[in-house]
Amino acid sequence: MALLRAKKEINKFKRHKNDAPISIVKAFPNDLLVDIVGKVASGSMVDLYKIKLSCKEFLSASEDRFVYQHASLDKFALIPLPWFTEEKETSFLRRCRESGNLEILYREGMEQYFSTSMLNNLGFENLKKAALEGHHDAKYVYSMLLMANCEDEEGRKLGYDLFGELKNSTCISITRKRVKSFIQSMWVKNHVVVQNQAVSLCCSSTCQSRGTMKVVKNHSTWSVDEFDNEDVGVSCKYCDGNYELSLFCKMFHV
Repeated sequence: MALLRAKKEINKFKRHKNDAPISIVKAFPNDLLVDIVGKVASGSMVDLYKIKLSCKEFLSASEDRFVYQHASLDKFALIPLPWFTEEKETSFLRRCRESGNLEILYREGMEQYFSTSMLNNLGFENLKKAALEGHHDAKYVYSMLLMANCEDEEGRKLGYDLFGELKNSTCISITRKRVKSFIQSMWVKNHVVVQNQAVSLCCSSTCQSRGTMKVVKNHSTWSVDEFDNEDVGVSCKYCDGNYELSLFCKMFHV
């Protein structure tokens, strides 16, 4: 619909031959401009900067909440240090946070949950919100925390279901590597608690994976990298989840 309106506007301007020449961009409806800038912003901060400089119409559209909500944070440190962050960067990140940018919600959730002196409920809730709204890395971490730490069976099953959805929709090894990189960039004070490592939800007597894909507490003799490129195909979602949980715990040397 937006493109159709844009074409009508362009044709209308063409009919006024005596009018001064104008940019085609001026004929675009504002919602289309915002959508264009939002798509650019989601791919690269560099490209967002370039399109803002191209014309005043795109510059104006770049201030829309939608743009900040979808802006890529690829050029920002995973955990910005206040004394190294310029005022413009701080202002931009604040606008992203206020606009509901999932990437900054995920980053702040990770720092709050794993780097504070105590396990932070706010961090868990931020990870949960980002996960349920579609952020892949947040969904991975949130599903692992549910599988590892949730005391009730229903909550643990939700973790396995979320991990299964994620694995079906993306390359899990890439997601795992990104999460691992983030964890290695933090000062981790709270290692993931694994209360359920001795308990399996797999109850099938015919499952060939049962008892072979356990969460192991001490991985000191293993190399983390030897698992990074492996996506083991396991038919049982519980055994598959247990295996992935063991890889997640290894990131904390648990």
